Amino acid sequence: MTISMDDKESNWEKDFSNLKDTIMQDGAIDNKTKKLLALASAVAVGCDECVSHHKKFARNAGLKDSEIEEAILVASLIRMGSGLRHVD
Repeated sequence: MTISMDDKESNWEKDFSNLKDTIMQDGAIDNKTKKLLALASAVAVGCDECVSHHKKFARNAGLKDSEIEEAILVASLIRMGSGLRHVD
């Protein structure tokens, strides 16, 4: 049996989607907070596409712009601080 790249990609996408759904469910941390964490992580690693994606999800979850902006500011502080360690 031959498996095409499309089949492998499809399985990978399904597996990733299932993992994402499981992780993002309410647990010890509620879903809205997890959405802020995902957004902040995207900012901290500098992925513009991810930031846009997670901002949309945060808004769709009912998070206020002020909450989103504050999460972005905290993540930006972490990103900036990690660069400052290189200053002598």
